[in-house]
Amino acid sequence: MNDDLAPIAHLIHDVAMATHAILHTDARDTAVKHLVAGTSVDLQGLPGSGRSMLARAIAAEFEDSGWQVVHAHGVLALQDRPLEALAIAGLMARQGGPQGPATAVSAAVQGVLAAVRGGGTLLVVDDVDDLDEISAGAIAAAHAMSPFALLTTSRHIPRSRRTATRIPVVIQPGVTLQVAPFDFVDLQTLLVETLGGPIDSQAVSRVFAASGGLPGLALPLVNSARQHGSMRLAGGVWTAGPELWTPEMMRAVDPLLHRLSTEAIDGLQALTLAGTVDVATARRIMSWDVLEELDGHRLLRFVPRDDEMLVSVFPPAIVEYFRHLGVGARHLKVDSAVTEAFGGLPTARPSVVHAPWRLAGPADAGGPAQAADPSREADVIVNRLLLEHWHRELLVRRTEWERNPTPRSAAILLRTMLVTGADATAVLAVREATPRTGDSRELVGFDDWYALFLGTVEHNIEWVHAVLAQAREDADEWRRLIDGIEAFIVLVVDHAPDPGTLPPIDADEDAPSDTREIVGVVRAELLLAQGRSGDALAELDELGPLTSTFAQARVSSRPWALLLEGRLDEALAESQDLLTEARREHDVEGIVGAAYVGTQVLSIRGRLSEQRSLLSSVLSAGVIPALERTKHVALLSMAASLAADEGRATTARALAQQALALRVGPTPYPLGSPTAAIAHLDGAGLPPAQAHALAAERLWEESQALLAQGYAVSGYISGMLAAVEEPTAERATALHAVAAQIPAPIIGAYDTFVTALCGDDPEELVAVADRHADLGLVWTATAAYTAGLAALRVAGGAARAGQVHKEARRRLEAWGDEAAAGLRSAAEGAELTAREDEIARLAASGLTNQDIARRLLISVRTVENHLHRVFRKLGVDNRAEMSRVLAG
Repeated sequence: MNDDLAPIAHLIHDVAMATHAILHTDARDTAVKHLVAGTSVDLQGLPGSGRSMLARAIAAEFEDSGWQVVHAHGVLALQDRPLEALAIAGLMARQGGPQGPATAVSAAVQGVLAAVRGGGTLLVVDDVDDLDEISAGAIAAAHAMSPFALLTTSRHIPRSRRTATRIPVVIQPGVTLQVAPFDFVDLQTLLVETLGGPIDSQAVSRVFAASGGLPGLALPLVNSARQHGSMRLAGGVWTAGPELWTPEMMRAVDPLLHRLSTEAIDGLQALTLAGTVDVATARRIMSWDVLEELDGHRLLRFVPRDDEMLVSVFPPAIVEYFRHLGVGARHLKVDSAVTEAFGGLPTARPSVVHAPWRLAGPADAGGPAQAADPSREADVIVNRLLLEHWHRELLVRRTEWERNPTPRSAAILLRTMLVTGADATAVLAVREATPRTGDSRELVGFDDWYALFLGTVEHNIEWVHAVLAQAREDADEWRRLIDGIEAFIVLVVDHAPDPGTLPPIDADEDAPSDTREIVGVVRAELLLAQGRSGDALAELDELGPLTSTFAQARVSSRPWALLLEGRLDEALAESQDLLTEARREHDVEGIVGAAYVGTQVLSIRGRLSEQRSLLSSVLSAGVIPALERTKHVALLSMAASLAADEGRATTARALAQQALALRVGPTPYPLGSPTAAIAHLDGAGLPPAQAHALAAERLWEESQALLAQGYAVSGYISGMLAAVEEPTAERATALHAVAAQIPAPIIGAYDTFVTALCGDDPEELVAVADRHADLGLVWTATAAYTAGLAALRVAGGAARAGQVHKEARRRLEAWGDEAAAGLRSAAEGAELTAREDEIARLAASGLTNQDIARRLLISVRTVENHLHRVFRKLGVDNRAEMSRVLAG
């Protein structure tokens, strides 16, 4: 190994081992359970997926529990040397003598049996597909004679190339667990641990886009970029320069290509030149056999789009790999084949775009562009499509403006720059270089988009007013349109204007369609900030289909109104439809807006796994559209809270800091700040009562600030969260007065919850919980049941608590298994996970941490972490108190 790379390799290994203690937890726990039950486990994934590190993390769990672990490795270069891999692992018995094995194969079998004799031994075979057939046969024979725990790792192989002697096929019973790429939040955790500090969210998005979430690509990318100075620490946060690719990455990508045929290599290179294409085009580039080979190695991803199926290379780092190979005979041959696939005309081929980890240059008006979608791997492909679209759009719009710098071309360019994240210098350059000529509508559009930049990005409300005051001087019949834009900017930057200050446009009034739509959607948002969701729905429905660019960017207002009306199923369905449409149309505002509503509904429904998946999918885009900057911050804040709840303190704080860095301030959208996440992180080392009091104080202060700015719904939600942390009669009274002024039905339901929570009647809490569970308000129902069970337990009503718990589970399970996850035990009355409940009861029975670790095959540190969370949730400080609580 290169001496310069050795420290990096050791760092990658250490970090990967540490992070696998908190990542891939489901796969790890599943593997351990199967292995203990006598089922062999094969961890299957791409090179770089982290399957080997996951195997080592699982082995470490067994070692911590007192098991012996024996390691063997398949080595491709030794496949023609039978039994050499077992000999290197020390699994060959000595031949010769009257008692010794007669053949090398029998020596291998006896060597394996000797290593696992007596039980309590785990055999780990890494890269099992590179093990020679004789060694595989010896392990299989030993297992047949005396079964033992066997863990293997393997890569994806096309079905036509799989052999009948593969250990994962021969040894039964057995299961194959897929090692999936990391999602955005998991990757952020890995990078934060690697770099030793927070990393900018757009830098994470670029690494995600390049690596496809494969840690074996992400870590070399980050570490080599840091060595070359293209990733550096600025203000305590790691940021990425314009180019992340380094020569070292060629070697990191190589293992993905090693076992491909010559035809498959050519086909893969051709597809990198063609870009994301439909399957019919891909078939003109390569044969079905080649497509099947590449798919069998999991190097292609298929994404449905309208009535066609698109195909793209995965992971995207392969694209950059071929780009850096340079031009040679093979490149020219493949390039010619691609040109022929597009009709023999080079101009018919799609234009080349920058790789996802490279920023557009200064001539592109500044800023990165990336994107997202449902599955982790599909996210990467859809990100690439969105990147290509907005990169081309920026180039086209800038070229049009440079050729003809009119207010109209400048307005279109500014709108594009608001999507791609241009800085103030680039925007101001366009503003100053554009002559104020043309008709009044073009001038108004030019001024409006500039004002939107000043407000949503620069947060300078005084400049906004000044720019729009000047715009009104020549606006003619467009003054009402300017009023609508100004009201929107004030709403998201400063305070909620009274809807009466923006009168509706009568149906018989002669007004341009743009004006009617913009005034209508902004009035709806003003009404929603006050919780007048019914009026907002009526306003939006009266508008009909929207055509103006600004109005179309606000389409998520309708599902948000449905949510406030308590029509959760409709809100979720409509937001999902909007999200699908927005991804198809590369509408980044629509993506963020629809995701915001969707994550809120999923949270209310208690579907946290889906919420986490959606958050990771959208945040991996890396694009922060200015018009939805506040909702992007809300998504970051919700992700921070989820990470904090999962025990990922460093990741949670990094996400929270990213939200704060966007400087949006108080907003009309609930959960629009990381206040709750930061409070929970800051209170982690405090006794439970003090931690709750700290969070309650900060959330209540935020609530009062929001209400003072007219953000009624947002202010009420923050106040409700404060009451959940620390229920008091004073808070209930204050919030009841606020709720009385908010017509939205869901706020009324929340108010009954807060009133009961802050009261002293456990039966009223249970009654409210029952009603909320029936309505599908799972989050508040669970909180009410939890508080009610605790109150019944304190009052000595253990029997009644058992009845309530049984009924609560029945009601909540109607909304899915995950909905009832917070009610694991009637006695505990707290939201313990299944693992926390198991460990807590073992500890209460008198077992030490070491005893529990041995019994459950986990590390002592894992036991300690679980018990710390149990103490916090139960509100106790030691094992004795915990035992009393669990005993009821």
